Parts: sequence; structure tokens; C-alpha cells
Amino acid sequence: MAETSSSSSPYVLIPENLKLLISNLSSLVTVKFDHTNFIIWKKQVQNILQATYLFGYLDGSIGCPPPIIKDSTGKDVANTEFMTWKIIDSHLLSCITATLITQVFSLVLDLSTTREVWLALEKRFTTLSRSHIHQLKDRLSIIEKDTKTMEEYPKQVNEIADQLAIASCPIHDEDLVFQKDRMR
Repeated sequence: MAETSSSSSPYVLIPENLKLLISNLSSLVTVKFDHTNFIIWKKQVQNILQATYLFGYLDGSIGCPPPIIKDSTGKDVANTEFMTWKIIDSHLLSCITATLITQVFSLVLDLSTTREVWLALEKRFTTLSRSHIHQLKDRLSIIEKDTKTMEEYPKQVNEIADQLAIASCPIHDEDLVFQKDRMR
């Protein structure tokens, strides 16, 4: 996991994979989470944390060790694994919250671990994403040529289809052809 400078020192060196994440965060997570792009943001965060072997802090597979353990004599001592975990999780928490706009960050301000923040955001925005997908599908189903030009109508259909694809709900080509055929 991480190295310590000595067994008696509380100083923990930051692992190389975390240094990589910290130094490249803005180029790896290219969108700020802003209520409308949860799925894109989530996928970017998942990908980079999986690539750096840090995703376990989000999904709970790298759980928090106890802060106090017994040494070989049975005496309570500080657990260096806990200190290492806490430092890594705190850095990850900072990385995650740095990718949130202020309004989203305010929703998780009182949470103290990366996992708590991840779960709270998933709980809140997965539902919103589903309703957003339904809204887009409804818009696509009722879109009409009306007074739109031959260029505007397919452009509007394509924009909605692109938004659905971004939301992990792509529209099949046959359905798009059917929608565009309605303009004739």
C-alpha cells in the first residue's frame, strides 16, 4: 500500500499511484460535475481510480482499518495502516470534491470519506439521471418538423440522441431513421 519513513513515525509517504492522480486530475477528469453530467463524470472518475488501483476506496473494497490495534504485548497502539488509509482517503476526497461545482459540493460538505461522498452522489443523481433519460425520450418522441428547416429538424433529433448516448442510453439507428422519416 504505502510506505512509512520509519515504524515509529506517523509520517506516511503518498503512494505513486495517488501522486499520479493528484498531479494529473484536471486532465484526467475533464468535466466538473454540475447536476447535468453525472454519468459522464462518474465514468471518468471510475476509470481513473480503477487505472490507479484506488477504486476500492469508492466501492468499499478497501475498507478503513481500525485506528487502534494491539501490539505483540497486548498494549493498544496506533494502527499505521489506519493512518495510511486515512491519508489516502483524504487525498481522494479532495480530488473528488475538486471536480464538483459549488452547488454539488454543498450537498456532500459534511461527509468525511470518499465512499460516503460517492454513495451520496450516486443515490441523489442516479435517480435524476433516469428521469432525465425519460424526459429526453419524451422530447424525442414528440419532436415534429413544424416550421423547422430541413437542417434544423435532424440536428435537433441528433442532439437529443447524442444526449441519450452520453447518458448511457443510446438510441438505435433504426429508431433515429424512423424519427427522421417522420419529417417527410
